[in-house]
Amino acid sequence: MLAVGALTPLLWLMLPTPAASAHATLLGTTPPAGYAVPTSPAQLTLDFDEPVSIDASAVTLTSSVGAAQPLGKPALLLGGRRVSAAVPEHLALGGYQVHWQVTAQDGDPVTGGFTFAVGTGSAVPASTPGGAEVDPPQMIVLRWLLFSGFALVVGGAAGAWLTGRVVQEAHGRGITLETSAPLLRSGALVGVIAGIGLAVQSVGLRIWRLPDTTSGRLIMVEAAAFLVSLALAFVVRAPRLAVLRHTTGGQVLAVVVTQPLIAVAVAEGLRAHPHAHNPILGFLVTVVHLLAVAVWLGALTHVVRVARRWRSDTGWARLLGHDYARLAVILLLVVLASGTVEAILLLPGFAALVDTTYGVVLLVKVGVVAVVITLAVVGRRRLRRTPLAGGPFGRAAWVEIAGLVGVLAVTALLVSVAPPGPTTTALAAPPAPTGLVVPAGTLAGEVTVLAQASTGEFVAHLSTPDDGGQSGFQVAATLTLAGDTTHPLNLAGCGQGCYTAPVNWRTGTNAVVLTITATPWHGGIAHLDIPWPPRSDPTLLPAVLSTMRAVPHVAVREATTSDYSGNPGTEQPLPASGARFVDAEPYATGGGNAVVLRTLGENNAETEIGLAFPDGQVVRLFVNTGDHRILREERVTPNHLITATFVYPIGP
Repeated sequence: MLAVGALTPLLWLMLPTPAASAHATLLGTTPPAGYAVPTSPAQLTLDFDEPVSIDASAVTLTSSVGAAQPLGKPALLLGGRRVSAAVPEHLALGGYQVHWQVTAQDGDPVTGGFTFAVGTGSAVPASTPGGAEVDPPQMIVLRWLLFSGFALVVGGAAGAWLTGRVVQEAHGRGITLETSAPLLRSGALVGVIAGIGLAVQSVGLRIWRLPDTTSGRLIMVEAAAFLVSLALAFVVRAPRLAVLRHTTGGQVLAVVVTQPLIAVAVAEGLRAHPHAHNPILGFLVTVVHLLAVAVWLGALTHVVRVARRWRSDTGWARLLGHDYARLAVILLLVVLASGTVEAILLLPGFAALVDTTYGVVLLVKVGVVAVVITLAVVGRRRLRRTPLAGGPFGRAAWVEIAGLVGVLAVTALLVSVAPPGPTTTALAAPPAPTGLVVPAGTLAGEVTVLAQASTGEFVAHLSTPDDGGQSGFQVAATLTLAGDTTHPLNLAGCGQGCYTAPVNWRTGTNAVVLTITATPWHGGIAHLDIPWPPRSDPTLLPAVLSTMRAVPHVAVREATTSDYSGNPGTEQPLPASGARFVDAEPYATGGGNAVVLRTLGENNAETEIGLAFPDGQVVRLFVNTGDHRILREERVTPNHLITATFVYPIGP
């Protein structure tokens, strides 16, 4: 039996533990963290990798000297993944700090902050942490108490069931065995304390706020379940049930008291990380894994306590050990299987064991487990060579339990460490642009690329001819900042066909190159020029339209392609008047949020204007700086790249 008992620590090697904390991760902000924006932002937004819950003080804003700035009431958008707060008053030039606190899906509070500046010449304050990687110590202790209480009750019930079988068999032979009651009341009380503590950590003393969030409701369920279990533990032990209790070895008591804690297992399954990765499979393996762990530890503790009382009845103690060994084998298989599935769902690879805090803590846990196994094996060999003193489990079992206490402590730390990587690195939606926007667009083969660059941010939207962006895109990107070398650009998803990355643009022409595949469509390479910084000139586009409408004759040479790889297609002459041409263009009424991108040529003879339209069109106009006539036009529409050059008659 002891050989099987020595396998108990193996269940703690499973990756990961069943209630890994969600640890909501901040993925993006507006204004972009660490950047200076040209004008005061109208709102603050924070995007997380999972839905979160908030209260009225979730976001605060202070100046670099600590002066509080007013904010509107924070709101949740995009299914709870975006927190938004309005900035009602104009912010003066200077640096600012944003502090935030949200509640993750598992009920744990997560805090952090970021900085930005208003005015491109302003200094950005030193950055603040983007969220704690490890929960506060009190959260670690509360998690340990919660699982300890659950194991004492659920595992104690299993131990009482095993003990009851032996007691009944002995009773049938006319032998009375004195048993130890399982630690049901103690376990339930520990669970109640842990539940109350988690509630206070979640909402402070405003307990009435718990039902406002999913995590709060789960905490309420757990605390209530332990409270009902504690009440039942006192009621069922009433004197009127004493005869029944003794004849069944505590089985009735254990079964009744354990029933409410099914809700605890369900709650842990709903807020665990595996559930976030796969709602059905993740939930099931978490519940199964947690129950198996609880039964294993709690049953071992209870069986060892009973066997100690049966030191003078070694034969019955050995029978109890035999029954426990059979249960232990089943539990070991269940835990190994469920833990393996959890590991597949959560771990990105073996490198995470040494590259992340979570992995390092896991390795420490494995080391402690190895020590416990060694102690158990040594104890078993000694028992084979010496008389049985102190019952069939002997001192080796108590040493093993002491080692498991240490393993449980490391486990409490492990579940409080952020797992390797967030639930998703994709934003629910692209970040809102800050300041003026530089539009860009082209075709990469048959893939339409529409992009925008704003202060600190690059966003690209990809689509193919018939699916509006539903193809499975694979994108690699490089960035060449003005006057610098080329380096990879790490893109994050922001919706179907949407990709974004933070970029600190430099003055001059920045180049973004996207290499795109989109099976079954023909992909290619998109070259996007991002002149920086853009400037506003509300008089320029009206001047261009006025000039063009006054041109009586212009020869337009236009080329159109739907599969671009460097050749814009064959030019077709389109004689027309200036008015006829511009009135057919999307900017005819002056829309498109025109920005001046740069001046080109000798003596700045050309001015480049960028425009973008909500129907998926991007236009770049190259106009004569002196007389405002259009010289060239590049227009990207869904599935087409259209280029045009203009030839004007010589003379008046």
